[in-house]
Amino acid sequence: MSFRDKVAIVTGAGSGNGRAIALQFLAEGAKVVIADINVDGANETVSLSPQGDNAFVVKVNVTKKAEVESMIAQTIEHFGKLDILINNAGIVKFSTFLEIEEEEWDLVHDVNLKAPFLCSQAAAKEMIKSNTRGRIINITSVEAHRIVSSSGHCQPHYNSSKGGLNLLTKAIALELAPHGITVNSVAPGVVETPFTAKGLENPEIKAWILDRVPVGRVATPNDIANAVLFLAKAESEYVTGATLFVDGGWTIH
Repeated sequence: MSFRDKVAIVTGAGSGNGRAIALQFLAEGAKVVIADINVDGANETVSLSPQGDNAFVVKVNVTKKAEVESMIAQTIEHFGKLDILINNAGIVKFSTFLEIEEEEWDLVHDVNLKAPFLCSQAAAKEMIKSNTRGRIINITSVEAHRIVSSSGHCQPHYNSSKGGLNLLTKAIALELAPHGITVNSVAPGVVETPFTAKGLENPEIKAWILDRVPVGRVATPNDIANAVLFLAKAESEYVTGATLFVDGGWTIH
């Protein structure tokens, strides 16, 4: 019960990695804000936890400053404080460079980069105000560090948004270090979620992926959650501005 006295916000907690992260925090005793634009998914996450009474659902569009500030305010009103923020909400589009429309470019960057900025800024102000030695953890991607393409095409808006999030992590970590707040990122490889399920059902695609993962399997959401919980614990207080790769060794070669 490492987080018995802690309060965490997990964005995008209505499915996939965010759901696994939220459920593990609840299992470890934390009080958790299940933040998602999809309220049905968020409520389902709560229903899956025996500790669901310690969860609080907030509907939020994390690209809107007013809604983000409301999420922080509701957290304080409901739980009294904020210790941990997990910027997990994200989006990927598979358009190639020559196909991307301006609206799609803006959407990907708004969700993947602007939203973590808004959430981190609002959370950090509250942490500083309450003198909380908090934790901010961003979910990035191996695609922030290398181009992943099996067909000669990539997703440059996704790559650049996640690459920007890595540098945002470092910049925020530097500024917030004097306040005792650490800021780190977790960079998953391919994770088996409802979003990736269709692609992983294709034997050729799955074989192409596994050929690049030395440990020989795709990640599970719990693999990502385990890394996040480590960075949220007191034992990681000397780690800040870092990226923890959870990719089965993809980026080794």
